[in-house]
Amino acid sequence: MAIEVSVLENFGREADLRKKWLKMWKNLGARILKLPKWMQDIVLEDINTAIKNRIATMEMIQNANRKH
Repeated sequence: MAIEVSVLENFGREADLRKKWLKMWKNLGARILKLPKWMQDIVLEDINTAIKNRIATMEMIQNANRKH
């Protein structure tokens, strides 16, 4: 039973996170689409780079914490 509860809690957390992502992208997307195409490309590349770097940093922190 504990496993079922854990799975449901994780599912709920993931569903909530997906809602937040969709809301954020809806708001950002509306603003990005108002820009000229060349600016949209720059912004999307910046977002991609920023997210990749943030995830890499968080993974390094997480891995360092596991070693202690």
